[in-house]
Amino acid sequence: MRGIIPAVLLAKLASLLENLGDNRPLYSHFDLIAGTSTGGLLALALGAPVEKSNLEVDSRYISYIYEQQERSFWEKLRGKKEEELLLGTLPFGIDVSTLESLYLKQGKQIFPKSQGRIFSQIFIDKYDEAPLERFLKHIFKDIPLSEAVVPTLVVSYDASKGKPFLISSMDSHQFLFWEAARATSAAPTFFKPAYLYDRQEQMMQTLIDGGVVANNPTLFAYKEAKKLYPDCKKFHILSLSTASSDFTFTVSGAGTGVIGWIDPAKGAPIQKIYATSQMQVVDQIAPMIEDMAYTRVHGTLGEEYKLDATNPLALASMSQGALQIFQENETAIQSFAEKLSKRAKFDQLELGPKEVVVPEQKQELSLPPPELSHNSALSSYYSFLQRYHLDEEKT
Repeated sequence: MRGIIPAVLLAKLASLLENLGDNRPLYSHFDLIAGTSTGGLLALALGAPVEKSNLEVDSRYISYIYEQQERSFWEKLRGKKEEELLLGTLPFGIDVSTLESLYLKQGKQIFPKSQGRIFSQIFIDKYDEAPLERFLKHIFKDIPLSEAVVPTLVVSYDASKGKPFLISSMDSHQFLFWEAARATSAAPTFFKPAYLYDRQEQMMQTLIDGGVVANNPTLFAYKEAKKLYPDCKKFHILSLSTASSDFTFTVSGAGTGVIGWIDPAKGAPIQKIYATSQMQVVDQIAPMIEDMAYTRVHGTLGEEYKLDATNPLALASMSQGALQIFQENETAIQSFAEKLSKRAKFDQLELGPKEVVVPEQKQELSLPPPELSHNSALSSYYSFLQRYHLDEEKT
């Protein structure tokens, strides 16, 4: 749910571009869009061919792309004006202003009540993965990742081989959009790993949330960009944080054994220290890379929110916190937007047709009803709770 923060920041960036007179789809300004976990979901939403999906299309503007025709010496001598050749159009992108609402409106369906407090933390994952998968399949349908409108990369981790697993639209392993989304967001203890069939390698992959190796995927994105654009002299990277604050842990001498370091009541200290230090490494190394211009947008919310927080007050607080982070970083974001607005070539994209049919507006996104499972091992557990009018949050 912390994806609300970068979702708000993306909407503000799109608004800045419009104020500069740039009405082109947000995705089209980038040569590569990358993300991890909830950031991976946003990256996939930006890179998806939205007209094939159930995401909201921003069809307010048609972006025609022209190429200047070179004049011959005699044409220049005669003062003939330069002519422009219409090459095509930029495919429509997602209505960026709707990204935040995906979290606000669908959060409780993605994170329904946990599968029993005791069971979820000791024996099984906290949430059934079915609602998440149903949500991802509904919004992305069966679109192959290779059809991304702009190069798109999400980070996952191969649990069976113990190494990062990068899923790129340029090397997609023939995964679908929803499968890539499931892999990058399979947070350990919250959801089961994503067991996906790799059509390229013809084998099953066991993939978990890329946050275990790269909460901030900047260095992986840089590596991918170097591969895609080997002649590029400077890589301009905009990195949007989920506002996770630096974690500190007071060592008292007692309680630092196995239980002390993983104690949920203390915020699972070892897990948060790993996550914090991992991001600090990127923030310290990235600015030192000579051919990288690194713009990091980060801030604090003043309060720590859980990954699965769906309380309306918590969500509203995160949205307000995101606006505060935008204000604190507005100068840097404005400067980046001005660079984006000056872009004139879109050779990283496959242009759409010259004649464009504006798509009809889609109805508000609503998920299909959940499929009832009569074979679930938990069905008797829920029946027991219902029969004796017990609240699973209090068990």
